[in-house]
Amino acid sequence: MIATNKNSNTLNNFVYAVLLMLTGYGVSYFNNQLFNGFGTFIWFTIFILLSISFSSVRNLIVPLINFKPFKSSWTYLYMLVGIMIPYLILKLSVHYEILMDRSLIVNYKNGWLEGPNQLSLIDAVILAPIWEELLFRGVLLFALLKVVKPVWAVVLTSILFSLFHPAYLFLSLIAGILLACITIKTKSVIPSTAIHSTWNLYTGKLFLFF
Repeated sequence: MIATNKNSNTLNNFVYAVLLMLTGYGVSYFNNQLFNGFGTFIWFTIFILLSISFSSVRNLIVPLINFKPFKSSWTYLYMLVGIMIPYLILKLSVHYEILMDRSLIVNYKNGWLEGPNQLSLIDAVILAPIWEELLFRGVLLFALLKVVKPVWAVVLTSILFSLFHPAYLFLSLIAGILLACITIKTKSVIPSTAIHSTWNLYTGKLFLFF
């Protein structure tokens, strides 16, 4: 009976992943033609609906949506570390022109970078942190924790996360590792989502000034 349930969960997770990839590709491909730039909102809605539709996925995510870790002062220390280490790496990368897409560094140093518009900022600060944390530090991380050692679960999900952010590949890898460790430590995706949101706000707006 246990083996049957495990096989069923594996199949459900596979179908879930395939549907995510297909819908993600479809929305991205037809964003300008059909969705008038609102593709990210449509993708976010599809992601949430798919995630709550599969019981195996829902059972992974729901326990991780809790605010209990904020009762501990350690959580705030973890969050501070989760923000400061990527911040220092970013500053070093810009200063020495390493570890990042050089065109970004050149544009920044010459004052050619522009912050995102309001629609893009909503996506970067609210929508992206929610679905990325639920997917990478929720579904993928805790599904892998069931079958591999924690270090491999952290590394694999962080590599996948960094591949979603090719311009900041190394920085995203380090950030992914930190966020994964914080999620495992707090058993909640809320702290990592708050860090992710704050970081996207900084890189989207405040990085232009600080």
